[in-house]
Amino acid sequence: MIHHKIGWQPWLVAATGLTIMVFLSRKVELEAVTSYIETPLLIFFISLFMVIGGVEHSGLLAIVGEIFKPIIVEQPMLAAITVLWVAAILSALIDNIPFTAGMIPVLAGLQAQGINVSVMWWALAMGVGMGGNGTHIGSTANIYIVTISERLARETGHPDYAITAGLWFRKGTPVMLVTLVICTLFIYFGYGYLDLKAS
Repeated sequence: MIHHKIGWQPWLVAATGLTIMVFLSRKVELEAVTSYIETPLLIFFISLFMVIGGVEHSGLLAIVGEIFKPIIVEQPMLAAITVLWVAAILSALIDNIPFTAGMIPVLAGLQAQGINVSVMWWALAMGVGMGGNGTHIGSTANIYIVTISERLARETGHPDYAITAGLWFRKGTPVMLVTLVICTLFIYFGYGYLDLKAS
């Protein structure tokens, strides 16, 4: 909660907390604890963030920002609605956290150039939020609950307990589309208000 005030990076806070916990919990068996950890899920997210970090440092996001820059300057409403839908679709396909992490530097870079991207932040937030409902890999919570449901199905012998990709798609995609239409209307009719409040 105070890492930004004392100048610590989040990784340093996490590493310090982990080190303290190692000394405080010497009686806890590590093997017993790790049996409850969803290791494949952790490896998935570690790999995903490594790829996003590589993309960010490669300069690709800066190129994307330059491509979007004329659209945002000349047609900000169209740009906001485009960001909303593109963010939603890509979040449904690759998970909303890495997509958000990739888009933040793009919008922040444009804002640093003096371009008004205030409504784009709203569009990004709504797009990744609603897009996460579309598929079982759309958000971290989705992936976690699907993993738990699969484990429950294995342990109980009831395959119906597992939330499959097809089941999620049939239920989640219509919800995603309906909420995106509502968000589109919200941006269209509330653009001036959002622009004023955000700036």
